[in-house]
Amino acid sequence: MKRIHLYATMLIVAFLGGAAAQAHQTYLFADLYDLLPGKDNYLTLYNGTYYESGYSITEKMSRDISIVMGGKRMTPQEAGGGVSDVDGNPDLVATFIGLVADPEGTGLGGVAAHPDYIALPAVLFRNYLEHEGMFDALAEFDENNELTTIRERYTKHAKGIFQVGEPLTDDYKEVLGYKVEIIPEVHPGRLSVGDTMSVQVLYDGNPLENQYVYASHAGFKPNFDGAVPEGSLYKLRTDSEGRVSFEISAKDKWYIQLIHMQQVDDEDADYESNWSTLTFEVTN
Repeated sequence: MKRIHLYATMLIVAFLGGAAAQAHQTYLFADLYDLLPGKDNYLTLYNGTYYESGYSITEKMSRDISIVMGGKRMTPQEAGGGVSDVDGNPDLVATFIGLVADPEGTGLGGVAAHPDYIALPAVLFRNYLEHEGMFDALAEFDENNELTTIRERYTKHAKGIFQVGEPLTDDYKEVLGYKVEIIPEVHPGRLSVGDTMSVQVLYDGNPLENQYVYASHAGFKPNFDGAVPEGSLYKLRTDSEGRVSFEISAKDKWYIQLIHMQQVDDEDADYESNWSTLTFEVTN
C-alpha cells in the first residue's frame, strides 16, 4: 500500500492560511515566441499558477519529458539539452528543460508526472473541487459522500507549443499518449485575433465528453489567484467528440487547462484526478 503524505505537509501544500484551496496546476511554456534556431534554448515548467511557480517538479518526479521537433519525439538529452530542477539547484522553484532548437519548425514539449497521493478532510476536499471548477465531481460529492477524509491519487500533464524560425510544421499536434491530453486542432501560427481555436480532449486515447475546460490568456488577470472559473476568460464543456472551441481575443500567450476527477474503488484512493494543460502563443 502506498504511503499518504503527512497531514500537516498536505495542508501547507494545498492550502494557505485556511483560505480556499490553492491547487497547483502545471504549465509548460517558452518565454520566447521564436526560439533561436540551432542554439541552446529552454522551456519553463511552472507548478502553481500560470504566473508563478510554487515548487519545481523534478526529472525524478516525471515519467515522461518529451521534445517533438522535425517529426521526431526525443528526450531533452536527445534534443541536445537536459533538465535543471531543484534536485540540482535548491534555489529553483521552477523547472527548466533545455534543448537545441533544431530543425526549424513548430515544436512541442510535454511533461507527465508520476502519480502522487494526498489526503484531505472532506470539507477541504469539497472546497478544492469548487475552487478548481470541478462542478460535476462537486455535485456527486455533495449528494453521496459519507467519508470524513478523502484520499486522492493525482497525476499532472503539461504541454507547450513553441516555434523555431519561420516554417509552420505539424509537430504541434503530436499525440503523446498521456492519460488526459489536450490536442490542438488549429496551428497557433495561423491564428489571428478574431479567429477560432479548437482543441480535442482525450482520456485514455478516447474523446472525453462533457468535461469542463478553462481557457485564458496572460493579459486576462481579473482574479488569477482565486477560483479557476472566475479567473478564466472561457468556461467550456467538451462535446460528444471531446471538442471545445473559443475565440482568440488578443495577441498573447494562451493557456487551456482542465482537471478530470472521478471516484474510484481502490485500496489506496477514493478519488483519482488527471490534470492537463496546453500553452501556445498568438502573434497575429
